[in-house]
Amino acid sequence: MNGKIGTAQAAMLVISTILPTATVVLPVIISNYAEQDAPLSIILSTLAGLIVAVIVGTVISLNKGAPFIPWVGEKSSPVAAVILGLLLLQFYLDTTAAILREFVNFIKDNVLLNTPVTVLVILIVLISIYMVRQGIESIARVNTIVILLFIFFVPLFIFGLIHEMDVHQLLPVFDHSLAALTLASITPTTWMSEVAVLLFLAPYLRFPQKARLAGVTGLLFVSLLMMFSLVTALMVFGPEFIKLNAYPGFSAAGVVHIGKFFEKLDILFISYWVMSIYLKFAIFLFVTVECFKQTFQVSSSRPFIGALGLVIALECLFTWQNMDKLNLYNKEGRFVTFFLFNVLVPLAAIALHRFGRSKAKQKECET
Repeated sequence: MNGKIGTAQAAMLVISTILPTATVVLPVIISNYAEQDAPLSIILSTLAGLIVAVIVGTVISLNKGAPFIPWVGEKSSPVAAVILGLLLLQFYLDTTAAILREFVNFIKDNVLLNTPVTVLVILIVLISIYMVRQGIESIARVNTIVILLFIFFVPLFIFGLIHEMDVHQLLPVFDHSLAALTLASITPTTWMSEVAVLLFLAPYLRFPQKARLAGVTGLLFVSLLMMFSLVTALMVFGPEFIKLNAYPGFSAAGVVHIGKFFEKLDILFISYWVMSIYLKFAIFLFVTVECFKQTFQVSSSRPFIGALGLVIALECLFTWQNMDKLNLYNKEGRFVTFFLFNVLVPLAAIALHRFGRSKAKQKECET
């Protein structure tokens, strides 16, 4: 059963929607453009993300938390709604498969070196299907516990690296052009735009009119945590190392030590990341299932969760086998698709609503 979730829970779901893969993928991409000025690109992308959060929150306020695709159908036509639903379904299937591949690649490179990729994919998908079948309320409750664990991990991370950090690694500031900072902020902006998952979580929000607050709050926390991860890695290793290292955040965690008794705590931080990425994958699988349910107007999506999970697993195994291809998509192709579906689609929905309302007022005046 899918119960209702509160505004704070929704904000925490936004955090888990963006942060786990962003902290792994973004540092290398950003540093290639901005180096020690990389934190400035996080600020620029956050501003853009806040605009997306306001747009998405506005849509949810207008439809009062109604299912997004049927609402679009009411404002336009059932055919247009089905076409939009199919396009969004393809988008979320592709995005969820890419998330799964990033998850599997990290586990394969850092933890289970000799385990076949197929086995990892099957295990992750089966566990996530079980999570989705429990409903979004259960996912939100577990997610709240995982987010609150930051209270333990952040001080431990800072205290363990305090003697390894050199603030001079962040100098000189403003050493890169605005063009370079803009290029560095484009990819983070695509991750920030993932706040658009609220469009499909809206029917389960206890207070849909507060969706804008949930999205903005979640993005601000994501920005702070991304800034924290990036700045600490820069101060420990410097910008040149980050450009060459696939997982600089976890390399920094590997340096954490408290005296000579607590050392090599990277496995602790990796375990925490695995919990958070499971939640991100489960959220996107839930949104994919919800998109399918709204598009085809089925009363219950439970019979289709396994089938959609299978499609995602197959796409993960056969579309994103090449790591370079996935990295290129994250760096160059991701912005186009995410801007189209996470920004232009909600904007078009707002315009459609405004047009329909003005047309109705015009008819009233004529009568």
